[in-house]
Amino acid sequence: MAGRRSGAQALVESLFSAGVDTVYGVPGEETTALMAALQDSEMDFVLCRHEQAAAFMAGVHGRLTGRPAACLATLGPGATNLVTGVADATLDFVPMIAITGQGGRGRLGRESHQIIDLEALFAPVTKQSRTLLEADAVPGAVAEAVRLARAEKPGAVHLCLPEDVAEAQTALRDVPVPQVMPSPPAPEAIAQALTLLTRAERPILLAGAGVIRAGATAELRAFAEATGIAVVTSFMAGGVLPPEHELTLFTVGQPEGDYVDLSFEAADLIVSAGFDPVEYPAADLSRDGAIPVLHLGAGPAPADAGWHVAGQVVAGLPETLAALTEVLEARRWDMPPAFAGVQSGMRKAFARAYSTSSEGPIAPQDICAEITRQLRAEDTVLSGVGLHKLWIARHVLPRRPGQVIIPNGLAGMGLALPGAVAAARLQQVGRVLAICGDGDVMMNVQDMETAARLGLDLTVMVWEDGGYGLIDAHQQKAGDDSTFGFGSPDWGRLARAFGWSHAPVAGLSELGEILRAGHDSAGPTLVSVPVDYAAGGGLPGVRPAA
Repeated sequence: MAGRRSGAQALVESLFSAGVDTVYGVPGEETTALMAALQDSEMDFVLCRHEQAAAFMAGVHGRLTGRPAACLATLGPGATNLVTGVADATLDFVPMIAITGQGGRGRLGRESHQIIDLEALFAPVTKQSRTLLEADAVPGAVAEAVRLARAEKPGAVHLCLPEDVAEAQTALRDVPVPQVMPSPPAPEAIAQALTLLTRAERPILLAGAGVIRAGATAELRAFAEATGIAVVTSFMAGGVLPPEHELTLFTVGQPEGDYVDLSFEAADLIVSAGFDPVEYPAADLSRDGAIPVLHLGAGPAPADAGWHVAGQVVAGLPETLAALTEVLEARRWDMPPAFAGVQSGMRKAFARAYSTSSEGPIAPQDICAEITRQLRAEDTVLSGVGLHKLWIARHVLPRRPGQVIIPNGLAGMGLALPGAVAAARLQQVGRVLAICGDGDVMMNVQDMETAARLGLDLTVMVWEDGGYGLIDAHQQKAGDDSTFGFGSPDWGRLARAFGWSHAPVAGLSELGEILRAGHDSAGPTLVSVPVDYAAGGGLPGVRPAA
């Protein structure tokens, strides 16, 4: 225990030794000691313009690397601003460390300026929320926070550092983070899974985000190709099979009775690999529990009346898929006609044109088709939240797993623009494209300055419809003609004010050229595109002909 350091230094050094190398944040008076420790460390600190944006950046960092980044805010309003991005990480199972400053311990539990119970505030939206009440507690608390953040299912962990604890001294050194090896599947569980599979005539494989988290894409493809079982992905698992693969049934979308939903109606067994019910209403997939489920995942299946789990293999997902591939040996399923019809219908829908003019507002399917044509394997796409997200999730076809980032569990608006900042910092090759609605982009528009200050190469595309399109669509579906319109800024002036380039799209004929130019240009670019959701049918869903 030689050598002493402050609580703030212990926090920063312990995080770095545990593999957390980046902090996104907004400093405050109560984080002065912590900022000094960061500046004296090897840690990267990214100064943001809003705490919510900082949390979204840390979350995208975690999605892309599989390792937690930290987000930082001061007490009071700084901490409350952080909450949405922290909750987003927890509900999408993204590792993150949220750090908040706090007033001195003598002010806690009293009526005092900017003092609220931050431990209680973050408890419902994190895996653990903890106030560090002494400097000696810091190294162990950091190790446990990183362990929890990374453990399946990953999520955010909150550490609150009072300013007097940040300045207090400790002689304790960093605590190693225990490494947990995935457990092999139990033979009896594999035997049960084998029984369910061999009895099924029309099994379907549902791949969720857990496949990507576990690094099990290769094993999933090998299992599907060895057995012939067709694969549907959740929004967050797009790309585990490339779009041209003979076994892909693409991405399940809204419960609108479209082609992909028809594949579940025809199935007699759902093989759920790494799927979490937060990704999609489970009962809609299983017809309220009528279709049995074989659950494959690192944790047990949830107990849900609409999700009839007939068997489960709780173990490392790569190991489980490899074991099932081996024991099934030569057993192979032909694609049922209903599944083949789904695949054919989806491919035809992706191939057709929807816009009636080369100028003016563009149908969302045509925007997505052009993005897919321009998408290179090294590029990364981030979606915001709104009606545009539903189209992107279904109609932008990723070439690799994790290529298209969809905020899904919390589905909070405002992630795409700041998330693109984190992605561009990490990206060595390829372009980062963030796609926002004109409502979504304004939630964190101030961090356009962060992108410009850092000199990042990225493109933000804004779909313009002058309102909250998803709300309008649901209002109209319910028979209510009221709409919620708003005005937008002059995008060109906005871009120039922040030091960005601006590329307005006048119609479909210009879209491909502008996207290609954005791929090759230096610095941040704002692309504004008029969208005609009505031309695309309103809510997404590739519906069979009547």
